[in-house]
Amino acid sequence: MIRPKSRSGIAVPFIAALLLVLAVPVPAVGAPPSGGGGSDPPLFGLWRNPAGSVTIRINGCGDQVCGTVIAANTEATTDARDAGYQNLEGMTLMRGSLAPHSRIWRGTVLVPDLGRSFAAHIELTDPIHAKITGCVWRGLLCRSQTWRRV
Repeated sequence: MIRPKSRSGIAVPFIAALLLVLAVPVPAVGAPPSGGGGSDPPLFGLWRNPAGSVTIRINGCGDQVCGTVIAANTEATTDARDAGYQNLEGMTLMRGSLAPHSRIWRGTVLVPDLGRSFAAHIELTDPIHAKITGCVWRGLLCRSQTWRRV
């Protein structure tokens, strides 16, 4: 059973956060991420969920784009621990890639406080905001959040 929120309120924000990490454009499936001309893709960097409870670093990891938790507040850490994940900080929660020239990332995101992975996509809405959407039941039930660049 999926609960809509954990006691810290991060279940939904965390899904969105995880989705955000996967939203970084990758020039080609199977190719290392690159922004062309030596610059990083626009979604690479640090992002914080709306509740301010989790900060994730989005960057390339091999031939994928990953999102790794670099900071989490006490409640988010406790919720993850209660679900069986002892070390929230340092966990890679998102993995995925993009087709060439796409501004929308698609992949999976692990939500530690729910103990599940979800299909997700992320879209950069402007240079400092990214809309993260996570879905269950083959895309029939989706929730979105807007994350902010740190």
